Amino acid sequence: MHDVTTGAGGPRRGGCRRGQRGMVTVEVALASIGLAVLVGGGFTVAHAGFRMVECQVAANEIARQQARGDAAAVRRATADAPEGASVAVRTVDGRAEVEVGWRAAWGPVVWPVAARAAVIEEPGP
Repeated sequence: MHDVTTGAGGPRRGGCRRGQRGMVTVEVALASIGLAVLVGGGFTVAHAGFRMVECQVAANEIARQQARGDAAAVRRATADAPEGASVAVRTVDGRAEVEVGWRAAWGPVVWPVAARAAVIEEPGP
């Protein structure tokens, strides 16, 4: 048995009230916006993760070259750090310590991504 209602337009089937006609459209629109935000956030987090790996690789390489005392190789490795990254190199108690930092951003939200490496200095020739 079908639900038949009458209104100004005559008999209707399905029992849909006039105020609910666009509800599905609004729900789909809101769900689409939420899905887009989640996907965008996921891509941003994945990008930050890849950049963190790049920072770690750069920090390891710079620390190794600093421990060897090869200034030219340190400059090359520093140039290979991710674009926009900050590089801090220091020597403490016979160790070359390096920190490579980068700032991840998604709209107004910004957070730091950093990698550190420390290598014992090699004795000179």
